Amino acid sequence: MFDWNDLRFFLAVARTGSTLAAGRSLKVAQATVSRRITMLEQGLGTPLFVRSPSGYTLSVRGQAMLPHAEAVEREVEALQNKVAAEGRRLSGTVRLTTVESATNVWLMPAIAAFRAQHPAVVAEIIVDDRALDIARGQADIAIRFGNPPQDESLVIRRIVELRESVYVRRDLADELGMPNSYEGLTRFPFISFAGSGVGQIDRWVTSLGPDMQIAHRANTLSAVISAARAGMGAAVMPCLIGDALSNLVRLFPPIPELTTPGWLVSTAAGRQQPHIRALLDFIGDYVKQAVADTEARYRIADAA
Repeated sequence: MFDWNDLRFFLAVARTGSTLAAGRSLKVAQATVSRRITMLEQGLGTPLFVRSPSGYTLSVRGQAMLPHAEAVEREVEALQNKVAAEGRRLSGTVRLTTVESATNVWLMPAIAAFRAQHPAVVAEIIVDDRALDIARGQADIAIRFGNPPQDESLVIRRIVELRESVYVRRDLADELGMPNSYEGLTRFPFISFAGSGVGQIDRWVTSLGPDMQIAHRANTLSAVISAARAGMGAAVMPCLIGDALSNLVRLFPPIPELTTPGWLVSTAAGRQQPHIRALLDFIGDYVKQAVADTEARYRIADAA
């Protein structure tokens, strides 16, 4: 029997024609190459090279063995590449949290695109209007809107400026007429928000005066959107969503006072895990590109 590892010495000598050159290519001493070739020949019980002052030439048995040794080399390289690829393969579970609208518009398509490249990464999505405690491990990644988180243990990245405006069902706009100013909203029934976290919108609606007709309230954006699509009245919603709904019409350009920053939130420990870091970066890039594409599309539509 022989040592399989000796085949690489056999191939190096066969390709270079000398033990000195083979040693250089393998980064070992010439004496080591000579010894391993001798051991291989002894193990096989046959000479593989004809030795001469000009170097080493394959014997008849050596020539017959060469393609088999090269086949073994290819198989070993393929195995090494496969093992290395498995080592680089991202896998694991990532828990993400954000509000329902961001989940539907960004997270779901972003994760679908990411998993097409990394199918061993499992995403667990927690849809919640509450800010889960990332620092305490309730989730690995969050998309949040409004003021940036103040916890110094968190790593935050600003990824979007969420622009908002007022939308209404097209037939209601035709019936009541397009308003020329915000004050014209008083002739529309208005759908407002209930619960915490909507102070910015409430303040803006209140600033329009006491004649605003609050016809309906809901505590989630999806419910507000559903009410607007049902024709219950006008409502504030992100332009990214409202502009994409064919039965709604935007009454005004994006309202500066209602622009809201969006943050990608994680922890330093989470970012050190390759599968979390990869998904985190992918989502950030995806959201930025999605917003840029949408805004470019509607700038063209507005100019037409």
